[in-house]
Amino acid sequence: MSTLVAVEPKARDRTTEILSANSLSSVVRQVADDVSPSIVTVYALRGPRMTAPMRWREEAKLPQPFHSPNHQHAASFNSHSADDQGSGVIIDRRGCVLTCSHVVENADAVFVRTADGRKFHAEAVICDPQSDIAIIKLEIAENLPEAKLADSDDLSVGDWVVSLASPYDLQRSVSAGIISSTRRWVASSPHPLIQNDAATNPGSSGGTLLNLRGEVIGIIEGAFTTSGEFQGIGFATPINIARNIAEQLQTKGYVERGYFGFETQPLTPEMASLIDSSVNAGLYVKDVQRNSPANHAGLREGDVITKFDGKPINQSFDPATLTADTEPGKSHIMSVLREHKVVEIEMRMQQPPREVGPIQSEMSPNGPFEYLDSSLGLGLSSLNTSLINELELPGYAHGALITQVVFGSDAYREGVAAGMAIARVNDTTIHDVDEYREVTSKLDRKKPVLLLLQSNQGKHLVMLHTSRKENDGKGKN
Repeated sequence: MSTLVAVEPKARDRTTEILSANSLSSVVRQVADDVSPSIVTVYALRGPRMTAPMRWREEAKLPQPFHSPNHQHAASFNSHSADDQGSGVIIDRRGCVLTCSHVVENADAVFVRTADGRKFHAEAVICDPQSDIAIIKLEIAENLPEAKLADSDDLSVGDWVVSLASPYDLQRSVSAGIISSTRRWVASSPHPLIQNDAATNPGSSGGTLLNLRGEVIGIIEGAFTTSGEFQGIGFATPINIARNIAEQLQTKGYVERGYFGFETQPLTPEMASLIDSSVNAGLYVKDVQRNSPANHAGLREGDVITKFDGKPINQSFDPATLTADTEPGKSHIMSVLREHKVVEIEMRMQQPPREVGPIQSEMSPNGPFEYLDSSLGLGLSSLNTSLINELELPGYAHGALITQVVFGSDAYREGVAAGMAIARVNDTTIHDVDEYREVTSKLDRKKPVLLLLQSNQGKHLVMLHTSRKENDGKGKN
């Protein structure tokens, strides 16, 4: 008779597990420490500079829509600033920052703040909206810490990644995850993206996705969400693609890419059978642009593309493959089903026509002000008790009230806003517009000016550099 002996399960070696976890933590910590100096927070300013009370005051002058008695009035769209905050990475020690186009495009002023707290204004911003990549050339920047770039073609699903960005303006925020897909096509991108589950939130765009060696493998684009919050699906542009785009933006000012000039829609088996019983898949040509390469090659609306460069188009074929190779001048062969016959069409990609937009010039104030200091870009008016109450300034507030800030001026770039009062200029107290004008007329305009500003948020100092304009004068009443 045998005796049954209970066998105790082998105790898990917790020490080994802890050492393994600590090892990964150490790697992530080292990556963050090494790369943080090259990460910047990007700020894009758009529209007129106003304090919130000044904006509400200006909106109150506009005709208001009718609201029923039981309708609770909500702040209008214009009450919200069009300013944006994102992230970026220094890729050139002489001051070139790589970021996302949607963060900085159409901005009136852009500046960045480095990890050590320094502030640099943009000398130039060049965007490529199609790829959502942009570069920022910084003013008076040199010897900046640049990040190391990896080869994103070496990535594999399951690789650990570290994200480093400034979500919600929380600088040097670190998150970790794994790569879910190395080539995820999404409708909004002309190239495949890196899908990962490292945290991605508003303000992360333009930040870096890193490998465990501390090399940039991707530029964070955004996340897929149905709730507005992160749901574990983040996307990044592979650094090989971003690097190529950045180089073209730096050297040419635009990205050279080809296009065909037609639009398609995948056919389901049922849809395909209604066109021709011999096919169960294909790309239906729903539009052909006039004077496009497709138009010149003879492609027609209603054609069904069944092969692309010899590759059959089935249910798993990704339509983005048609434009994945964007080299202008390269020829491609398409097999097209037309009127129950197969036609071979050779199509050569061409550079798309470039749209030349208006050049944004420096704008002057167009609102009411008693005096325009054009060297600083400020329209000024007298401050009275009524305005002090409307703009939520302290009862003891004094000085010259800023009612306009010139687009493109140093004041605009430094965040000076209408609704602020200038309480002091350098070491002199200011009580009204006349006193401001008298004091500033004696200043050496080759030197910066130190202003003490008062707003509904308190007082703060700002140092402004004057422009070359010296034609100060009276404005509109």
